[in-house]
Amino acid sequence: MERKPVVRVSAPATVPLRILGVDPGTVVLGWGVVESIAGRMRRIASGTLRCTGARADRLAAICDTMRALCAEHRPTALSLEQTFVGNNVQSAFRLGEARGAVMVAASGAGLAVAEYSPAQIKVAVAGSGRASKAQMQLMVARLLEVADALAEDEADALGAAICHAHAGQFAALLASAGIAAFGGTGRGRRGGWRSATALLARR
Repeated sequence: MERKPVVRVSAPATVPLRILGVDPGTVVLGWGVVESIAGRMRRIASGTLRCTGARADRLAAICDTMRALCAEHRPTALSLEQTFVGNNVQSAFRLGEARGAVMVAASGAGLAVAEYSPAQIKVAVAGSGRASKAQMQLMVARLLEVADALAEDEADALGAAICHAHAGQFAALLASAGIAAFGGTGRGRRGGWRSATALLARR
C-alpha cells in the first residue's frame, strides 16, 4: 500500500518583516509602514504627501520623502501599487515618473521592491478585486486595528503593505510544503495550489 507523504508546516517566522507600502502619485502620494511578525500585522506609521510646484520639484520631494521614511522606519521591503490608467496616456506618464522616484529611493536604501496590481491588493485586503475605496479604508483599519480615519491614498498604501505581508506568508507555506510558488503545468500545478490553499485555510 502506497504511503502518502506527510506535510509539515513550519511555525510562522518570528523575525519581523517591516514593509513600506506606497500608493504613487505626483499630486498626492500615500504611504504606510506595516510590521508583520508571526502572522500578525500592525501599523507603524502612515500618511500622505501632497506635492506642489513644478514636476521636477514634486519628483524630488517624493524621492526625498521616501529616503527620509526609509531612514526613519528602516523597512525591509517596498510594496508598490501598480497603477492602471486606461487611455489617459499623460496621467500614465506622470504616475510612472512618481513610481520611478519611489524606486530610486528604495534602491538607495537597499530595499527589495515588490509590485502588485490594484486588484491583487483589494483581494488581499477585502477579499474582492472590485472592492470600493470605502471598503478598502474600512478593512485596512480593521486588519491593522487603526481607530483613526484613514485617507484613501493612505489606506491604499497600507493595503499594498498588507498584500506583501500575505504574499510572504503564502510563499513560506508553499516552501514548507515543498510546493514551488511558480512553475509546473497542468494537473500537478493545480494540485499544488489546491494543497497550498488548504494549508492556508487550516491556519
